[in-house]
Amino acid sequence: MTKEDAIDELRSLQRNGEGSNVHANAETVLCDFLDAAGYGEVAREFRKIHEMYPVVTPRYSKPSWPS
Repeated sequence: MTKEDAIDELRSLQRNGEGSNVHANAETVLCDFLDAAGYGEVAREFRKIHEMYPVVTPRYSKPSWPS
């Protein structure tokens, strides 16, 4: 997966994503990108966190970073 592929998929999720699976789908895109970029170990460790805490509870209504 290229950087452009990841960006395209994330933008598609922004436009078309609905429901609770959007965040999980975005996680998949990011982990696939990390795998393709040679950071598979980082993706594996992130996936372990998701397995431990599968439900995402928002802590804020808007992102704290600029878009």
